[in-house]
Amino acid sequence: MCTSFVLHKDKPYIGMNFDISKRPIKIALVGDDQLIISQKEGGRFLPAFGLNKNGTFMNLQIVDPNEEGKYRRGKNCVHIMRLFDEVLSGKVATAELPSYLQEKEVVNVPEYSVHSLIAAPNNKSYIVEPGRQYLDADSIKNDFMVLTNFSVADNLSSDLETIDGPGSERYKIVYSKIQNNVDDFSVEKGLTVLREACQFDGNYPTQLSLIFSPEENSVYFTLNGDFDKKFRFSFLENKITTISGFEKESDVVLTKKGILLSELEQF
Repeated sequence: MCTSFVLHKDKPYIGMNFDISKRPIKIALVGDDQLIISQKEGGRFLPAFGLNKNGTFMNLQIVDPNEEGKYRRGKNCVHIMRLFDEVLSGKVATAELPSYLQEKEVVNVPEYSVHSLIAAPNNKSYIVEPGRQYLDADSIKNDFMVLTNFSVADNLSSDLETIDGPGSERYKIVYSKIQNNVDDFSVEKGLTVLREACQFDGNYPTQLSLIFSPEENSVYFTLNGDFDKKFRFSFLENKITTISGFEKESDVVLTKKGILLSELEQF
């Protein structure tokens, strides 16, 4: 089901809990500047979220479908997987997204309904919901944005306490925690926020939790809700390294082939 956020303050921080049923999940390097996390479904790996060396992040989180957001073809239609590729590859600059989203109708791919948090440098962050209005950081009127599994656009007039829908409890937890620490945030506080929103039971346990610090060119992450064991991926070295909680230090250079989370669990 997933939870994500972006905080734009003195330093940007982007956080993500990847909540999904047990299955192969892979972290891979695309080119030398994109980190893509994919999950295996129907015999193939499908992108779930990604980020790049320039500090841009985009994910694909489940949301209730609406008629306007269903897959269709049209001159001005672009499906969200294409948008995912164009944003992370830099084909569409995040600063140009407002005009792009006004010209294009973003729709889902067949049989899926997702929405996306797109987080980028210089406070250029957006929530894109196929068939619904897109939101930018200015329209939210906060230094941060949070996304779970209900439509944010449909709840703009709701107070935090009255927000309802899939993932609303996780949304409230993360929103409140960030709001209370907005002036003194850090990687560690970001991981604490994600730990509070972890899911351990049900059909969608948390498989991967990460904080992206663009200023450090680094991603800090944990597996299966175990926040005692922390990894770091560095774009400077293209390497995953164990940084705390392990009996011995280990590292692996990341390639386009990628590495499964199950392999990292053996470190």
